[in-house]
Amino acid sequence: MAITIFLSLLSGFSIISGLVTEGIKKLVTDQANLPYNIIALITALIVGSGGTAVFYLFNAIPFTFHNIICMILMGFASGLASMVGFDKVKQGIEQLSKPDADNEK
Repeated sequence: MAITIFLSLLSGFSIISGLVTEGIKKLVTDQANLPYNIIALITALIVGSGGTAVFYLFNAIPFTFHNIICMILMGFASGLASMVGFDKVKQGIEQLSKPDADNEK
């Protein structure tokens, strides 16, 4: 897989994973006991691996052992990208909306 295709797919999958994770968090009512990073990782594994499988199908790439390993690794990579990006963006928005709380600490 070329690096440009990999980065394009990774960007798209991490955005989709972050949005799906946010949707799951909004739907679930028991928000106190949910491990959000685990939910984000599971969602990203499904989105990344499934999305790569769809990419392989549309481009007539055979499902070999190496390609299946790439699908799984794409799931982990999109999980890492979506978790890091979502947490940092959320933390930044909270800090911008409440600048006085940071100065008091």
